[in-house]
Amino acid sequence: MVVAVLAAAALALLTFQVRLPERRALGPVGSFLLAWLGPAQGVLSRVGDAGTRFWRLYSEIGRLRVENTRLREEIERLSDETVRLREQAQATQRLERLLEFRRQVPGRAIGARVIGRGGAQWFAVILVDRGARDGVRRNDTVVGAGGLVGRILDVAHSTAQVLLITDSRSSVGVVLQQSRESGVVEGQGGPLLRVKYLSRAREIAIGEAVLTSGHAGVFPRGLPVGTISSFVREQGALYQEAIVRPAAGLVHIEEVLILVGSPPGP
Repeated sequence: MVVAVLAAAALALLTFQVRLPERRALGPVGSFLLAWLGPAQGVLSRVGDAGTRFWRLYSEIGRLRVENTRLREEIERLSDETVRLREQAQATQRLERLLEFRRQVPGRAIGARVIGRGGAQWFAVILVDRGARDGVRRNDTVVGAGGLVGRILDVAHSTAQVLLITDSRSSVGVVLQQSRESGVVEGQGGPLLRVKYLSRAREIAIGEAVLTSGHAGVFPRGLPVGTISSFVREQGALYQEAIVRPAAGLVHIEEVLILVGSPPGP
């Protein structure tokens, strides 16, 4: 500030001196001031330029901060939209597979969503959003996109409990598709099933399909239950047993079909 005042005073003095007719020459004092004012003006000019650059930089930083905030919000919005669209696409694929399976099932079927899970680690019981008001009854068959899921265990007005085939209380009469060997599939409380009462005289292949037999009258005939993954042959036993991998993905199932009052099968 002091430098600026002195520079302004010197500039005024020089101007006044030059304008006087008898003072066209600067003289010693004017020369001294001019010699001093030149560097001072350079300093002032550089200080002014630095101030201008600082202000522009400060303004640019502020603008960039606003733009950065806007971009972050836009990225978050697009990320949420991507998650929503991906979830919608996956749901559409699941429903398409379920509808394709529906065409193979006789009788009336209603769709239901899984709204709760219970039981042990492998979710032996699930809760669906259909109940008595929708015509659901105890022991109605429940299927998924891959095959048999279980049966209705209990019915409320707007919900129902489904006992999964993996539950240790579950048993299903089955027939092996190629060998035509009959047996009973039982849940083990884990991810796999066990089929019992298979003849030791029969050759059974790994990967052979296991279907519902319809003999007990609970499940329609011909529904996929799973595939043979290994054998259990105990010495001296009358029958052989096999481990079955379920056809339906029971752990992460989200939508099912309830076969309301379905016939035992064709």
